[in-house]
Amino acid sequence: MSSEEMQRAASRMSGAAEEMQRAAANMEGTFERQRAFWDDWLNRLDATLQDRISDLATTLRNAP
Repeated sequence: MSSEEMQRAASRMSGAAEEMQRAAANMEGTFERQRAFWDDWLNRLDATLQDRISDLATTLRNAP
């Protein structure tokens, strides 16, 4: 290979590496948003279930 060809190959490899880094960063952001969504969803589910458990306990205490 000539030095010119090697330089072009190195440049393409560098560009490909930069593109892969951008893709990885994009995926990281996507995963973080998904984690935040599911954390929020699970917290709301937990609060709802805790309310229902409390309601059930009250109902059972007041049952004849």
